[in-house]
Amino acid sequence: MAVRTIVATLIIIASCCYLTYTESGKRIVKDFTSNVSGGIPRHVRVYDINGELIEEYTGTFDMETNNDNYILFDDENGLRHIIYYTTGTIIVDELGE
Repeated sequence: MAVRTIVATLIIIASCCYLTYTESGKRIVKDFTSNVSGGIPRHVRVYDINGELIEEYTGTFDMETNNDNYILFDDENGLRHIIYYTTGTIIVDELGE
């Protein structure tokens, strides 16, 4: 029984260290926080192929992408935005809290 307690304690300590002290662990915590709290504050700018600003979005939202051709998010008003970026550029900045 004491061995199980020691092993469980070591696993918990190792997990806490991983989530706190590694960049990968910090990303996991941020992703989880974003999922359960409705997103994080962001500023999204969409540019056309010539570098002209098309649209800007600012608010607290969670984002999804397939890493090939689109970004999807629902804004604070509940409106869904799907941006296809095969011929342009999208910049997503996280805003400070």
